[in-house]
Amino acid sequence: MNSTWLAEHVPAFVTVPTQLSLYCRRLSDSEPWLYQDRIMPSASLIKLPIMSALFRQEKEGALTLEERCTVTESVEGGSFYGRDGAVVALQELVFHMIVESDNTCANLLIERLGLDTIQAEIDRLGLVHTKICRKMMDFEAAAAGRENLTCAADMGRFFSLLANGQCVDPRRDKAMRDILSRQEDNCILPAQLPHTVRVDHKTGELDGIYHDCGLIYAPGGTFILCLLARHVANEPKLFYELSYFTRALYDELQKK
Repeated sequence: MNSTWLAEHVPAFVTVPTQLSLYCRRLSDSEPWLYQDRIMPSASLIKLPIMSALFRQEKEGALTLEERCTVTESVEGGSFYGRDGAVVALQELVFHMIVESDNTCANLLIERLGLDTIQAEIDRLGLVHTKICRKMMDFEAAAAGRENLTCAADMGRFFSLLANGQCVDPRRDKAMRDILSRQEDNCILPAQLPHTVRVDHKTGELDGIYHDCGLIYAPGGTFILCLLARHVANEPKLFYELSYFTRALYDELQKK
């Protein structure tokens, strides 16, 4: 990874007052390049370890993905809002939690797994600054200081493990990557890339916050790119800046 190129180009793609944290690593490289790594509210990035915890519990026989639960107390964000009373399999919940970032599905999985089980999975994965403290859309808990947190380095580690089949196991990690490849929010990482390039990624969004992290399967070698932004005043401008940064980085890596 050309750290000089990154150091020169990252600031040019980010408009003040936005603060950007970045993790970038080709899978063939031993060390990542980190820029301004900060702990931030995770928004929907916290759904990544929820997914991993679910697959681990399935592996250990604590549940099956065909197990069904009833939708209750649905919240905004996704197609399950307003569908109270629907009976849904866990495998459908995890799919919609990732692909359309459905918050009701995430909350149902948090209830089924428990915060302690999810935090134990976070700790097992070595995500040292990532914490789950509340359900999605629980703004009272967030205001009281119980916020879900992460950082670019932790997200980079998650995708490093996932790419190498070391999150849960190779078969289940492939299943998780396949779900991530179906992501519907494609405003940043995939937006300016060739349509033939696969991107397995997850976004996160709150007021003034926008994240996008994932694996980019470039012809010159797969790489991890994690972009976490806060103090975002103009979201469309951020999409423009970071999607074009992603393409510039992609083009630079193809030269190597």
